[in-house]
Amino acid sequence: MADLATLLRDALWHMDLLQLIKYAGVASITYIVLDVVETFSDEVDLVWPSRLSGMKIIFYINRYLPVFDVSLGVYILLWVRQPKLCAVLWDILVVLYPGGSFVSEVILMVRTVALWNFNRIVLGIMVLNGVIIVVPTASLVPVYIQGLHYPSEDVLEITRCVPSISDSIGWVFYMSVIISETTVVSLTILKHHMTRGRDGALPLLLRTLYRDGMGFYCLMLGISVANLLCMLVAPVEISSALQLPHRAIHSTLCSRVLLNLRKAAARSSGHSIQDFTVRSGLVFEQAPDEELSYPTYCDSAEAESYELSST
Repeated sequence: MADLATLLRDALWHMDLLQLIKYAGVASITYIVLDVVETFSDEVDLVWPSRLSGMKIIFYINRYLPVFDVSLGVYILLWVRQPKLCAVLWDILVVLYPGGSFVSEVILMVRTVALWNFNRIVLGIMVLNGVIIVVPTASLVPVYIQGLHYPSEDVLEITRCVPSISDSIGWVFYMSVIISETTVVSLTILKHHMTRGRDGALPLLLRTLYRDGMGFYCLMLGISVANLLCMLVAPVEISSALQLPHRAIHSTLCSRVLLNLRKAAARSSGHSIQDFTVRSGLVFEQAPDEELSYPTYCDSAEAESYELSST
């Protein structure tokens, strides 16, 4: 039997590891709030006056749902002490987290389909990506929740609500996200390779699609891989340390994808930002010319569109 000094040393070590999860949560909500503040003027100018569309609804869900669910996660980690409340709130978070993350993935998939001008093969690949994420996740969430084990109230008084999580199941969701993001990055690189040899400089919208596609996606893919490795090889006490940062980075970068495209479309339209935004909707549409190999980013309720083709 271990002596008292060893037990105390092990307890302090575990507490230090648990603190890392709490620090990561606080850093995540801080990052989300700062990003919203930094890009709020772009949202007001480029999104608020625009016509209602499905993509606009997705934008708002992706942008503001993390403010709620990451805040909920931080509240659970820092202040919840009652086992029953801990269990209820964690169950809610476990449902919201993959749902919100899937909304972020939808933005990436729709943008990729638009980049390929709604190519049927690419559309089918993105639908398959969605199925790969949704079906296993929806079937495993109840099993995942049952695998959560909560400490006694005496322990929660010290540690707060940090449940013991079995990541033998949770990794499935993150692996499906990695598969989706790898597919998106690969298709973006392939499209860039197919178009870079054409005469003339690429239009602003197309440059924005490629820049965000390869830059942002590499960042998101990197945090997804790091999170998965943390879950599988790190000590169990900190196996979930990157899950809230993963959520924060995904949602903010996906919001920036749409804001940057919106800004590029406004600059390319020949209208003032105010006129452009009032007349337009956040919509991707297929280019009217079937032979056109570039997408059209349609930002008007009328027949006005901005073709992403080389000049």
